[in-house]
Amino acid sequence: MRIKEITYCDRELEWQFEPIQFSNLTLLVGVSGVGKTQILQSIMAIRGIANGRSLNGVKWNINFSTINNLEYRWQGEFETVKSPPLILMNEDDKPTNDDFRIISEQLSLNEEIIIDRDDNGIKFKGKLLPKLSPFESVVSILSEEEDVAPVQNGFNKIIYSDQSSSVDAVHRLMYTSLTKKYLSIEKIQKSRLPTHIKLALAYKNIPEVFEKIKRSFIEIFVQVEDLKIEPYENEDLPVVFADYPFVHIKEKDVNNWIAQDRISSGMFRTLMHISELYLSPEGTVILIDEFENSLGVNCIDVVTELLLENRNIQFIITSHHPYIINNIGMEYWKIVTRKGGVVTAKDAKEYNIGNSRHQSFMQLINLDAYKEGIQVG
Repeated sequence: MRIKEITYCDRELEWQFEPIQFSNLTLLVGVSGVGKTQILQSIMAIRGIANGRSLNGVKWNINFSTINNLEYRWQGEFETVKSPPLILMNEDDKPTNDDFRIISEQLSLNEEIIIDRDDNGIKFKGKLLPKLSPFESVVSILSEEEDVAPVQNGFNKIIYSDQSSSVDAVHRLMYTSLTKKYLSIEKIQKSRLPTHIKLALAYKNIPEVFEKIKRSFIEIFVQVEDLKIEPYENEDLPVVFADYPFVHIKEKDVNNWIAQDRISSGMFRTLMHISELYLSPEGTVILIDEFENSLGVNCIDVVTELLLENRNIQFIITSHHPYIINNIGMEYWKIVTRKGGVVTAKDAKEYNIGNSRHQSFMQLINLDAYKEGIQVG
């Protein structure tokens, strides 16, 4: 999918943002605490609604397209309940106790309304449906219908990128069986497996793709001469680790391979970001919060270039790091400001910022709206 525009409101938290338009690459810039991370979290909240979550006081309106050029607009609103009980979530992102009713919901396909829900009931393609759960989105309930399935499928391609080195024990235990199931790059890309697992499967089953990832990685870290994904050679490891492959790098003029637990966080995170570019299917939306975290300056430059070159994956990233902002064209910037609970994101051109990169960056950091991103009164 490709997200084009979102409006979002959380009445429980008394927080909202006005309509934000997104391109293939969107860089949300602004001071800390202005609301950049909450914008990413709201996208994940809408993803959760598409998968059956019930969210107190949330109102949303999102316009997006699919890889088959279908144009959708999906909007809806949950009731607001004061001091709600604790909501527990199961492993499928669905609530274990439904509490918040959907007040209204509408889904349009190519400007034609196909779902219309209000107090009088639910209509699907103009026909009144039998009574359905009042706490769950119709997009989730009717996810198998031909015109609705692309919505949930699209939202399931949204990834909140958190490239730590941790992989849960379940995936480690399943790894051997996964190597027999995911034998093509298409299957690996379409899976919802962690990036680290996808990389290990590419190393095992799709060596030509792994080589591309390795070359991009070595281009950044010129001291590295080789990369492999293999189990640790340690007989004392618990059984859960015995066959699971970890990243190992070989540096020039160093005899021994360097194991994953000794690789810097910046190197590992860079490898995972590169892997995402090659191992995510077309139509993926990747959300990256504080892009600069754990990345050295040498990593930022090349990874940013890879983001700009990729045309089949949408990136929505946040940063307040000068180097990143200065190396991504102002046409991709969204300058985020907040007054009370209302967040606004505007294009750089709305502030008459100049054309050259250096000039644009200097104007940005001297812009009152940027320096005083959180307005009071």
